[in-house]
Amino acid sequence: MVTIEFRDFDGDLEALRAMASDSWFSEYGIQTWPDLYKPDLARHYFAEVSDPRYLVGAYDGDRLVAFVANLPRTYRLKGKTYQAAQSCMLVGHKDYRRRHLALDLIAECLRRNQEIGIDLALLTLERKHASALMFQKHLTGQHHIERVKRMAPVARPIDMEVLVRAEKLKWYESMVMRCLGAHRPMVLPDVPGTIRPYTASDLGSILAMLRRYPDDDCLVRVFNEESLARQLDQKNVTYTVVYEKGGETVGFINFSLLDLVNNAGRYRWAWVDFLAWAGLTWKEKKALIAGLWQNARDLGCVSIMEWTKGYYSIGPLLRSHFVTYPRYLDLMAWIFNPDLSLRGVEKILDQQI
Repeated sequence: MVTIEFRDFDGDLEALRAMASDSWFSEYGIQTWPDLYKPDLARHYFAEVSDPRYLVGAYDGDRLVAFVANLPRTYRLKGKTYQAAQSCMLVGHKDYRRRHLALDLIAECLRRNQEIGIDLALLTLERKHASALMFQKHLTGQHHIERVKRMAPVARPIDMEVLVRAEKLKWYESMVMRCLGAHRPMVLPDVPGTIRPYTASDLGSILAMLRRYPDDDCLVRVFNEESLARQLDQKNVTYTVVYEKGGETVGFINFSLLDLVNNAGRYRWAWVDFLAWAGLTWKEKKALIAGLWQNARDLGCVSIMEWTKGYYSIGPLLRSHFVTYPRYLDLMAWIFNPDLSLRGVEKILDQQI
């Protein structure tokens, strides 16, 4: 008889990646999925986890058969600060499906969240995916859960030919993208400032930009200097381009390197995590986007991806020939604090994992 034990994740990142790869290839088939379990990337995500209760593994003896991460977060909303978690990377081994393992793992996760005393936990669900259907069938109505917003991806090709193969785009999809000009290289326009890679001297200015962002109707991620420095610059994981004008850092775009995987191979993408460009002209924003495009190209990325998080207008992205994808995620919130509600919140300033 199989006995599954839920306990703190033992830290074996190679075992986690192997289990996740087997499961996602079986789950997605020919579709694409992001490899969030790549050890360098997972190690980056887990760097802020000081309490082992946030990372939960399901074990059959010594074998990892399911996993979920609750990444600790601090948010501010309407002038108040909340302790939270971003619940992500839920995966169960294909050999253990139809045993309520995912539901039992979620129950253990909820128990730990309440034990730790967080105010809310965020998660995203992909429409019509198995996890979304499970969520709707077994969990909605049993807990205080609110839907925050729906997000859609926008992408800017870097290597069009490789992207067509990687995403198995149909001929007419490729033609539409070319008609929109999405295949053209991005060139830096002439602006009064300088687009350059991030350096440690930019940290204070970027932290101030994020702290100034209004939180009336936006859930805003709160950083300290250490956590923000890690997010902005970590070799092979995260990078940042900045706009300097008059000796000051006045804008930035931060992104992570993610591998998107399907049965055709593994392709590197640049996923936008954070940006700030309030007060910049359209031409200056275009220069920042072009700097992102060129930096991502130099790092071997085939495309750039961003999600419509709502905390800034994506108009400059669309004018820079980003194209929308017909794929949607619902951002959901488990609410543990009885005095908290996210209803009416339509923006989130955080990365999508």
